[in-house]
Amino acid sequence: MKKNLILALLVLTIPMAANSASQDGTSTDTDKRIAIARSAGPILVNKEATIVDIDGTILIQGSNGWTCSPGSQEDFKDPHCSDEVWTALMKAVLSQTPFSTDRLGFSYMLQGDRSINNDDPFETDPKKGNWIAEGPHIMIVGPKGSAEGITNDPYSGLPYVMFKGTDYEHIMMPLSR
Repeated sequence: MKKNLILALLVLTIPMAANSASQDGTSTDTDKRIAIARSAGPILVNKEATIVDIDGTILIQGSNGWTCSPGSQEDFKDPHCSDEVWTALMKAVLSQTPFSTDRLGFSYMLQGDRSINNDDPFETDPKKGNWIAEGPHIMIVGPKGSAEGITNDPYSGLPYVMFKGTDYEHIMMPLSR
């Protein structure tokens, strides 16, 4: 009976393992990037999301208007799943161009984020500004003024504003601390 159970488990698991592995039996780099990207958001978001690599290459074309990425750098410390508004915000930050929206936008970072300056999106000197490496969180961007009255103190234990007073200001909602 025990041998039959082990044999049945092997028969069931070998095809699944083969499906996620390359010819030499190891996971491909692309498979890893896709898994990291999907880990950033809940399954109801990431299941049908477009998956893009860090260079913008589409790895999987999605159908729900969300985009997930393994991160912005090769160390994959900032995987995220973002809706169309948030994706437009990120494009504006990367090109250092103005951003505005007339509706809310959302992004999940369920694996957390790398250390970043909470005050200035372009500051690279960790000795300047208020730096934080946030754990799992959700980010919300909205029309100008939608973050008024919310602290920009990332250590308050409450939702807080990142990049306050810039075109890129948004609300950070920590999920654990």
